Amino acid sequence: MARASKEYLKSLIPNGLPNGKELLEEGRTLAPSIQAGRSGLVKNSTSGNYLEIFQKQALNKEIFWISQIGLPTVQETVEGIQELHAWAEKRNINYNYTLTIPSTLLAVPKELRKYEIKSTSYIPESLDDFLCFGNIEGMEVMQGDQVLGVPNSWETAISALKAGSYQVGCISQLMWNHPDCEEHETYVMEMLKVMGVLSAKKEEGFGVSGYMDDGFPSYCKDAIAYVAWALFEQYVATTLCGVRYTVGYGGLISDIRIKSALLKALYDVLYREDQPPVLFLHGNTTRFWDHDIEANYGMLMQELLMAILAERRYRTGTMIMPIPITEKVHVPTVEAIRNVLGAAARLEENIEQWEEVIDFTKIDEIAESLKEEGTKMFHNLLEGLDDAGFDLEDPLHMLMFIKKFDAGLFEETFHPNKSENGNVNIHFYTDMGLLTKNMAEEAIEKVKSCGLENALKGKRILLASADTHVYGVHYTKTVLESAGAEIIEAGVDSSVSYLFDMAEEEAIRYIGISTHNGQALGIAEQVLTEMDRRNGDYVPFLGGVLNTIMPGHSKPSDVKAIVNEKGIFADNDLIKTIRMLQKDR
Repeated sequence: MARASKEYLKSLIPNGLPNGKELLEEGRTLAPSIQAGRSGLVKNSTSGNYLEIFQKQALNKEIFWISQIGLPTVQETVEGIQELHAWAEKRNINYNYTLTIPSTLLAVPKELRKYEIKSTSYIPESLDDFLCFGNIEGMEVMQGDQVLGVPNSWETAISALKAGSYQVGCISQLMWNHPDCEEHETYVMEMLKVMGVLSAKKEEGFGVSGYMDDGFPSYCKDAIAYVAWALFEQYVATTLCGVRYTVGYGGLISDIRIKSALLKALYDVLYREDQPPVLFLHGNTTRFWDHDIEANYGMLMQELLMAILAERRYRTGTMIMPIPITEKVHVPTVEAIRNVLGAAARLEENIEQWEEVIDFTKIDEIAESLKEEGTKMFHNLLEGLDDAGFDLEDPLHMLMFIKKFDAGLFEETFHPNKSENGNVNIHFYTDMGLLTKNMAEEAIEKVKSCGLENALKGKRILLASADTHVYGVHYTKTVLESAGAEIIEAGVDSSVSYLFDMAEEEAIRYIGISTHNGQALGIAEQVLTEMDRRNGDYVPFLGGVLNTIMPGHSKPSDVKAIVNEKGIFADNDLIKTIRMLQKDR
């Protein structure tokens, strides 16, 4: 490892950290006073917990489907899950699992929810709201998002446990940051106490998950990072904390060969008899059109057919999560989820005919390479941390690494295949790598053809994402740099106040923010508030998913025009953005 990397890693170890093993033991001591619940699926079965159900599920060749859902209120979301389950039962579709997607505000303690943003997803306000999901008959409702490794983790994780959620949070989300929550060490320690509780509940079947596309691999170009990072998360959760760990992946991988090979690779390297290695295979979220929506079924069905064939070949027990064709334009409705579940389930008809003609030889070879190279990368990571002075036996040291390390450096620091000049040799491109590269190249050509190569010369621009998604920032950075701009990145999950603080420190006028579902209008209003408060000469601009749920509505509305009317430029056409910035003097 390079000297600079070693010094950087050393700088991440906070002074005066308490003993992580003692914090873990505190959680274990508290566990007997916390009554874990049972999901509607477990209560309706002859099994004692979800793990027993999974083990039976993995023994046959049936495909089990899972969805994700997050509607504006708890009640709407509960009713949506009930409707989907009743519909699937009538059609003999194996659908008993869903992940709920709450508002990102759930991650933040109530007293710190500074801005009242109308989210596209619900916010549980009490334990009863969590219990509503645990009481849905015949369903395993996994409450994983915004639950673990967040500032509000004790309240959210313990509530999910009491509701009987098999998956109590997603360890990968520890790397996320949240507005006005800077006491990172405090809430990482709270997370470790939760891990202590879960380790004491291990025999009751509870555990944590990792979702690779929410964690460090989402920054990486090579799919071997998925294997390396899953091994590391399992090391932290299971080896150090004694907590069951299972993984989900797939949102940022659309190559059906790599996606299928990862199923076998992850299953093989993570396999332990007492826990399911792979929880779900997530449909890709990168290749859908935001126009001619029905055409998205073409891409979707290719992917799902291979997912079914791979699961039947490798028999991992993994559930498959098809993504509704409307995902690119708004949060999926119950109807959209129902439509995709129906289309997906019908792919199982005559599947044996496909098995007779599909050759998995190439995919098996890719899987072996992913296992080998991913394992090397995992060992590089442990050796690098050890060399830098981290205590590999202290779970708090490992969690603080996840919290503080710059994920954008993960691949270049630990990848096992680098050229003499330090560049990473990519073997199996993720969508993060390939699509961003292709889109940027196309946009750069357009910049040249429009004569805008030096349009932004001399301009310094601050770029950040208001949530965890990094695609937009990477793409925008590359294109604006091709127009001559100097880009300063402010990371992901950046609060508006933090961005303006950074802009002041760097003496930057131009602030670009990438938004996701539901954030656009709230972010715009926060930007206007900060500009008012600071009385500075700033030029903000927004891009990404420019929608919000308006008062009296239950579905998101496009708010691009409203944001522009408020005086903040909002558009996803970077040529227009460059010309706007060019005109400003």
